[in-house]
Amino acid sequence: MVYTEEVRQLASEENLINDSAAYTRDNAAWGTLKNYGNITLSEDSLVVFKFTINTTSAYRLKIGSYYVYGCFTTGYKTGIAFVAAGTYAILMEQKNGGGGGSGSVSAFQLGKAKFSDVAKSNLAAYAAEIDLTVAQRSPASFFGTLKNAVFAVLVWAKTPGAVTSFENVGDAYTNGVQLSVDGVQVDWTTRIHDATSDETACANFYGSLSVGSAHTFTIGKDNANTVVHISIVACPWLLATVDNEPITLDFAQGSTLYVTLEPLDKDPTKNSKIGKVRAVSYGDATDFYSTASGTGILSHTYTFEIVAVSDVSVFVNGFGGCISLVGVDER
Repeated sequence: MVYTEEVRQLASEENLINDSAAYTRDNAAWGTLKNYGNITLSEDSLVVFKFTINTTSAYRLKIGSYYVYGCFTTGYKTGIAFVAAGTYAILMEQKNGGGGGSGSVSAFQLGKAKFSDVAKSNLAAYAAEIDLTVAQRSPASFFGTLKNAVFAVLVWAKTPGAVTSFENVGDAYTNGVQLSVDGVQVDWTTRIHDATSDETACANFYGSLSVGSAHTFTIGKDNANTVVHISIVACPWLLATVDNEPITLDFAQGSTLYVTLEPLDKDPTKNSKIGKVRAVSYGDATDFYSTASGTGILSHTYTFEIVAVSDVSVFVNGFGGCISLVGVDER
């Protein structure tokens, strides 16, 4: 009997904005480069976005009253944020900053996705520490139990009239912004500092933490006037740069496991590994009995004929991707 669960709930997924055109603006003051119109979310939703910056300038992406992204370099930009139900204007703002002149943005897309087993803190101005718990459960009662979730923290920050920077452990910047998880400072996964007081600073953190218990996220600010907009999404089915073990396997010996990994806001190289790091490791080739790696939609299948189900784990990574399906052909 084959049991499957669609943990990425595609029936609820929508591509809300898809605008391939390029738009330009040339102004020394902040203003709207492009108003992409309104979106309406009938429920609190995971919003996914991507766009291309064509010229060096200062840019900010705004959803309603809050900023979710800032940058000043060219290239392909992506991100996710959890946004409360409601109607929101989607604005790309620009000014001639970041060491550049006029701005140009193209290939803008924004949509909403939905996953099982999500805990979230909706996009808002940071005011106090945030506690989140991903509930423990057994996916479809066939698979095992949830073990760890990826906690994705998205932060945008500005200090009026000054440069804002994001501090990793050991850094000491003026107007620094720090992130602590369960009382311990952590390094940001990616960070963009202000260039020249452009109010474009943004950063994110993707980390693997246990399900079934609360985890506390605290923003520290060197300057009390620094404003921080923050969103947190926690889900076992998101992928990070580090390995995440989303489930503890528990099914009959001789069964076949299926895991499907997909792009979310990025299409990174995604990795799925079945095994366990040895006492002395010689790398993935000897630590894991089965591996799969690639871009696009990646399927990993393994039959537990000899290896004991209870003795090994599934580890996944691929920052910007996700798990979409899990399944077991139980024997």
